[in-house]
Amino acid sequence: MEKEFLQDNIQESDNLLTAKRVLISAGIILGSVGCFLLSSIIGSKICKFLDISGYKAQFICALITLVFYSTILALLHKKKVLYTKGNGFFGGLITGFFMIYGSVTSILNALFLETSDNKVKIVTPTGLNFGSEQVWCILALLFAAGICEELLFRGIIFNVLRDLFGRDSTKGTIAAIFTSGVLFGLYHLLNIFAGVSIDAVIPQVISTAGVGVFLAAVYARWGNIWITVFLHAFMDICVVLPSSMKNNADIVESINTTMSDPSKYLGVIIYVGIAIYLLRKEKLPQMFTYSVCDD
Repeated sequence: MEKEFLQDNIQESDNLLTAKRVLISAGIILGSVGCFLLSSIIGSKICKFLDISGYKAQFICALITLVFYSTILALLHKKKVLYTKGNGFFGGLITGFFMIYGSVTSILNALFLETSDNKVKIVTPTGLNFGSEQVWCILALLFAAGICEELLFRGIIFNVLRDLFGRDSTKGTIAAIFTSGVLFGLYHLLNIFAGVSIDAVIPQVISTAGVGVFLAAVYARWGNIWITVFLHAFMDICVVLPSSMKNNADIVESINTTMSDPSKYLGVIIYVGIAIYLLRKEKLPQMFTYSVCDD
């Protein structure tokens, strides 16, 4: 009887500990997203006071967000995320090469292909603009999408989930990869409040969930956040910049133009499929050869 009582107490204690860890992890994730919203509000008020708008304003908001995320990493004792080389950089780019290929294809299609009467023809682009607004476009996407979103979803959220599910466990790491990817997709629902149409947001949410799984798989294998920063920023620049060069479109107009295509739904299948291939059995040990925790 006493033995059974002790076992019940131990199990109850373990359940309470697990529940506490889940609540703490959820709090960190929600708090991190809350910091994004707070930094956006602060940045918007500063930009409104200084009469700054467009991509320049988004760049300023991203700098404020970067301060918040860097602080969170420090509080989590994971500053090492910012500078660890992991398993290397260029090898990670090769692993993520499909995203580079897709990004280059996207910008070439946007600039040099035109669809008319269900026929695709090659055209010479005319009337393209490349001035200060396009420079701010590149900087805004580099910092807001590339650096800040990667620090949030791969640097903070993925690592928090990996600690929760089991950092030294293959199943735990894979669970963190897929969970953080889904959260990355859902995060883009916030674009509705920025004015993006529902017809563009839904394909974006679904396709970016696949991209999130892919980027998390690359990061899990290589442990170098700057690989996914490069891949993410390069992709967004290649997708958004052509609209800015053609029509001086802002980010909302660019998303509405590029993401309303139903073919975007294929992205989740392609990127998740590649992520599963990247996580094949012989490559799994690579996920356990580096550390992101401060010494």
